[in-house]
Amino acid sequence: MADIAPDKDINAQIDELRNQIDRLSTDLARRIDTASEHADEALSFAKTKVSAVANQAREEGRNVVRTAKENPTATSSILLGTALVGFVAGLLIGRLND
Repeated sequence: MADIAPDKDINAQIDELRNQIDRLSTDLARRIDTASEHADEALSFAKTKVSAVANQAREEGRNVVRTAKENPTATSSILLGTALVGFVAGLLIGRLND
């Protein structure tokens, strides 16, 4: 008789552990579903924002090209001036390193 009581106690503990594992599994599945929904919402929001930024960048690029075509002399002057500033900056940095 003394041997049966510990077996019942162990079986009760095993049953309790199984119940706890089932509760944890259910809770984990619920949390994963919630996290997945939040990730889907964030991805959808990011897609919308990236699309808007891409459209804005395209529009600005078109404006730059249109302005450059309308004012080729000014565009050439700006590009030449930028190249000259870059060249001088490169020379200065080179002399500072020596």
